[in-house]
Amino acid sequence: MRIGVASDDRGATGVAVFRNGDWVSARVESAASFADHIDSLLRKLRGSGSTEDDTATSITIDVSGTLTPQFTSPVTLVRISPRHPLDAGQEMSHAIEPEFAVDTIHCVGGHTILGEPLLPLDVAGLEKFACAAPRDSRYVVSSVGSLVNPAHELQAGHVLLECADPESIEYAHRFSHGSIAVRERTALINSSLLDEASAMSTTLGVVADRIFPRARLFVTTNDGGSAPIASLADSPVHSLYAGLPTELIGAAAISGVDSGGLVVSGQRSFFFGEITEGVPSVIPLHRDASGLRVATQTASLLPVTDTLLSRQRTAPTIVAHGGAEPPDLGISAHHRSDIDIRALGAARVPRTGWANRVVNVSNATEMNQALTAARARVEARLVASGSSPSEIRILESRVIATAYQHPRVVSVRVRGVAGESAETALREARSHGTHG
Repeated sequence: MRIGVASDDRGATGVAVFRNGDWVSARVESAASFADHIDSLLRKLRGSGSTEDDTATSITIDVSGTLTPQFTSPVTLVRISPRHPLDAGQEMSHAIEPEFAVDTIHCVGGHTILGEPLLPLDVAGLEKFACAAPRDSRYVVSSVGSLVNPAHELQAGHVLLECADPESIEYAHRFSHGSIAVRERTALINSSLLDEASAMSTTLGVVADRIFPRARLFVTTNDGGSAPIASLADSPVHSLYAGLPTELIGAAAISGVDSGGLVVSGQRSFFFGEITEGVPSVIPLHRDASGLRVATQTASLLPVTDTLLSRQRTAPTIVAHGGAEPPDLGISAHHRSDIDIRALGAARVPRTGWANRVVNVSNATEMNQALTAARARVEARLVASGSSPSEIRILESRVIATAYQHPRVVSVRVRGVAGESAETALREARSHGTHG
């Protein structure tokens, strides 16, 4: 049995999918806490099992409807670069929220695109600042050239740990993007989510252990996949935008689409997405409602327009849910379902693993070695999360030249998934919906 949970600000919805294709659904709404919602929901699902021996093998939760960046606590950004900006116009604006206070401290240092030091890190200046800084503050550390060589970011973090007694430190090099501004913005958002995400991760672990002690725990991710629940406490930004990609997976399961386009229509959302081999097409960053870029692998979801539909070689399948009627787009294939497709998608999402690295290579042999090492890391992570090696598929494995950079510097990108295809899912769910 695989359980999917969609949490929102009013409660939680769960769907349990059994080995024989049957499913049950439950909803909990109250003014209770997140822990009480999850506890009540899992007990309801356990009590409605189709067979006594069909125990939960996995519980996957989507928290995008609950997880909210907390911008009340100020953050200090330690930016490491060869020089300070010459004027205010060269300062990078993060503009995450008007009330989000970010104090920027400039520190001399940084590396070239080849990973060679531009200047030594100004440790003395950073120590002087850290010793005078308030205790229990939050920090984000970023440095030029850190994607190839993060040594100065890590060294600066060590100074802060020794001298400033920080509440948390986030490193921008953990988020893969060529722009230091995008990496910084992503690190700032991730830092603002850590407290709430860590509490959610702990809560789910404690509650699930009481009710389904043998189940593995996962959280949905922005690419339409999932990761072990521990990643929520460490990298919550990769789950912050997972709601609609998870709905896309649920829509694919309802309609049995393993490869093809889908138009998903609900009371609050209306979008187009494409499924290939059971997983969504992805793009390497997310653009939020204001257009700001965040460095996280994200399912490619597009507004539904006549131009978009006219470009499709095969007409997409429409899936309407949440009481919405199928839109009149001149497309005959449609499904209408009363199932919460976000919770259903959480039960059906594959396990996903990524390796995104910028490396310095001298020849084709070193390039192939870097690619092989990245594939091995992805496969090892998926196996560690409970996936069988025979289930793992490497969907993307390539080396990409970095734009406007040194020719020896390349980006290694590997995407692996593990799980069933949409075609194997939900006999009862499909028969429950209506089809055109």
